[in-house]
Amino acid sequence: MHFFKYSGSGNDFIMLDNRKGDLRVGPTEVVSWCKRREGIGADGVVLIHPSDKYDFRFQIFNADGSEAEMCGNGTRCAVHFAFYELKLKQDKQFVFETMNGVYEGEVVDGDEIRIKMTELYEVDTIDVSDLAGKNALFLNTGVPHTVLQVSSVDDVKVKAVGSAIRYDARFPSGTNVDFFEIVDKGEQSIRLRVYERGVEDETLCCGTGIMATAVSCAKFFGWEGEVQVEVKGGKLKAIVDKEFKKLYFQGKVQKIYSGNL
Repeated sequence: MHFFKYSGSGNDFIMLDNRKGDLRVGPTEVVSWCKRREGIGADGVVLIHPSDKYDFRFQIFNADGSEAEMCGNGTRCAVHFAFYELKLKQDKQFVFETMNGVYEGEVVDGDEIRIKMTELYEVDTIDVSDLAGKNALFLNTGVPHTVLQVSSVDDVKVKAVGSAIRYDARFPSGTNVDFFEIVDKGEQSIRLRVYERGVEDETLCCGTGIMATAVSCAKFFGWEGEVQVEVKGGKLKAIVDKEFKKLYFQGKVQKIYSGNL
């Protein structure tokens, strides 16, 4: 089986072309392939399927074998993969479907990929005010997120605290946990660390987490336009508007290598 290894700002994936429908991928295979020391090593596995209505159908499995509804960095990698490797179309604009929604992606320039985030719901439907001394918000940007403002992200034990919150009884389907600190309010810049459900650890970057945190900052502080976000995997940006109708997530994608399994 031919595979490609991709990284979206440190959030890495095994990319598979399943347009012929001949690949049978389940939890056992995903867990084996994603092991860092015994397999290929990745945060997840992305499959590109054919679609009757759109350019392709996006499917993603987390490293623990569970299937996720959506992944921001995974979709950025998928658009890069579809354009540069699969050469699905000459046009740099893509429309694709996920488990729950339809998204638009664009090759902006070279390896810079922008995704229009179309899913935003369940905002403040679960009370998380007791989880932070500062601002806190629960929302869903394709997957559930609990966003917590902290004084310093360096002081947070992300895996321990994130895991405890992820398995809290108030979240029947679990939650990702986003810890952010403000770097410059005027410049609308933040630092962010994320505990990801399914990976069950901190990841270097989380696209839906960046979008969830940008939306939260818009609600907390009235921010609008471009939000600069620094994660361990690098610097990215989110774009928000007052009505939360035009939400974008943008950053660079890297093809690391390809091989046969």
